[in-house]
Amino acid sequence: MRTLSLAALAASLVVTSLPAAGQSLAEAAAKEKERRKAVKGKTYTEADLGRTGGGNYNGPQSVTPAASGAAPAPAAAGAAKEKSPDEVRAEQENAWRQRVQQAQSEITKAQGQIDTLQRGLNDMSGNLYGASRTQQLTALEQAQKQLATSRQQLADLEEEGRRNGWR
Repeated sequence: MRTLSLAALAASLVVTSLPAAGQSLAEAAAKEKERRKAVKGKTYTEADLGRTGGGNYNGPQSVTPAASGAAPAPAAAGAAKEKSPDEVRAEQENAWRQRVQQAQSEITKAQGQIDTLQRGLNDMSGNLYGASRTQQLTALEQAQKQLATSRQQLADLEEEGRRNGWR
């Protein structure tokens, strides 16, 4: 039994140590080219995806031809239809959500700045009446004002969302 398993192990080592018959890069490229020719299918481009108008992509909005001063393309004239009230509402809601997210990030940033300044002011090992401490106190007051402003903006945005039924 042991000699059989040792023989199988030795045989598997010999088989795996043989050099594999690989193909060159040129051969692989030629085979891939042939495979692509054989596959009959539609290749979708960014332009094809942009014409569908579907999906939930919230990327940057493209400039309309009227805004850029260029004449609209004939193919785009059929695609540029009036937006339904639901589409307009959805765009407004997405814009509102982005503003809320921006206000929340400003609050987080201001709070982090306040925490950092407060840690520096809590350090009693330095000069308590020096110019650097005065600068830190001034910066802390400004950061607290910025935090209050950002919180008020967020509250106003939440009220707008509540009025429009987005929240």
